[in-house]
Amino acid sequence: FANGGWCMHDEATTHYVGMIDQTTLGHEFLKREFNYTPNIAWQLDPFGHSSTQASLLGSEAGFDAIYFGRIDYQDLQRRHETKNC
Repeated sequence: FANGGWCMHDEATTHYVGMIDQTTLGHEFLKREFNYTPNIAWQLDPFGHSSTQASLLGSEAGFDAIYFGRIDYQDLQRRHETKNC
């Protein structure tokens, strides 16, 4: 469960409280239902990221790493062709 938020918030327009609330809600659900807490975050956002994104949802949320962006189309194609993740 990368990120583990309840939903993928829109980093470009949301208030930071919304980012924190939806991440907390998702983490509480995963802990309660699966006894699991995510430690890696992946934020896919075609419109960019707010200046507070990495700070609030990085180490402050307990993540060891946070990755931004989409996979390159050539990399995705190669992975499909070779069946290699």
